Amino acid sequence: MTTTTARRRAPAKPTSPPTAEGPPPRSRRRPWHLATAVALGALGVTIGAVTWSTTSAMTSVLVANDSLHRGDVITTAAFTTARIYDDSALDPVTPAELDDLLGQRLSLDIAAGSIVTHDAVTAYEPTKAGTYLVGVSLASARAPGSEILVGDRVLVVVTPTAGSAVDTADVTGVPTSTSAEVAAVNIDAETGETILDLLVPQADGPTLAAHAATGNVAVLLEPRGGE
Repeated sequence: MTTTTARRRAPAKPTSPPTAEGPPPRSRRRPWHLATAVALGALGVTIGAVTWSTTSAMTSVLVANDSLHRGDVITTAAFTTARIYDDSALDPVTPAELDDLLGQRLSLDIAAGSIVTHDAVTAYEPTKAGTYLVGVSLASARAPGSEILVGDRVLVVVTPTAGSAVDTADVTGVPTSTSAEVAAVNIDAETGETILDLLVPQADGPTLAAHAATGNVAVLLEPRGGE
């Protein structure tokens, strides 16, 4: 009789439960990356603020196209516009104010390309205390070839009557010449004569006006700037 011995099976090893996969490791930002991002953000804010501030601080002003002189009539053709940084110290005239100034006269000289300020367009007063304003019309032979400007000093000389060598100052006390200040300059479109508004001393005003009415006067331009 054959005896069969049962073979023992080796105990099964315990099976470990599957390990759950964790989240991928987070990428670490280096400190200089973070600092750069913050700096760029701040820079963008600064640029935006400066751009807004610059744009909002600009204002439109009047600028002279050519050199203008005290007493010149204000016209639209005399000016153009420009944009400048707003500065209350300049006190500029804006384009919106021009319509109210048309036909008035400048109270100051303005160089070509210069900003027009309110001081230059204040009410122009050609007369002065102790003087008379006398109008004198001059043919080209009786005026200097150089341009006469408002504010110039001139010497008005009584001239002889045409065809006579005798001085026309035939009234006692009438000066043969008198110093005057130019208050306005105009050109007669029909005759081409120069018309000057002259500020003369009150003592000389009436007699000079009488001679100016006959055309027997000439004008000499005195040195400018005290030269």
